[in-house]
Amino acid sequence: MRKALLFVVALFTMTLSYEVSAQQRVITGTVISDEDGLGLPGATVLVKGTTVGTTTDLDGNFSISVPDGGTTLIFSFVGLETKEEVIGNRTVIDVTLTTDAEQLSEVVVTAICIEREKKSLGLCSYLCRY
Repeated sequence: MRKALLFVVALFTMTLSYEVSAQQRVITGTVISDEDGLGLPGATVLVKGTTVGTTTDLDGNFSISVPDGGTTLIFSFVGLETKEEVIGNRTVIDVTLTTDAEQLSEVVVTAICIEREKKSLGLCSYLCRY
C-alpha cells in the first residue's frame, strides 16, 4: 500500500512538472550593434510585463525561457536605443540596436584614487597603493 501511494505521488509530481514546462518556450538569438555589426556582450533581454530576463554572452547570443502569455521581448544596452520585438511564432530573434545620442550624455565617469581622508575611502585607499 505504501509503495502504491508513493508511486501515485511520484507520477502526479512528474505530470505536474511536465505541464509547467510545457507552458514555456525557449527563444534564442543575437543582439548586434548597428555601428560595427558585432555582437553586444551584456545586453539585457526582458520579457515585457514580467521579471523574466537574461543578458547576452560575449558574442551577443542569448537564450530565454518565455512564460505562457509572454508576447514581446525588450532589448536594451547602455548608449543604444531600447527596442521591442513581438515574438509571434518565432523561436529565433536577431536584433540590431542603434546608437542613442541622448543617452550617451547621461553616462557618468568616476575616477579612482582621488585624494581624500583615508577613513572615508576604505577599500579604495588600500587599492590605490598598488
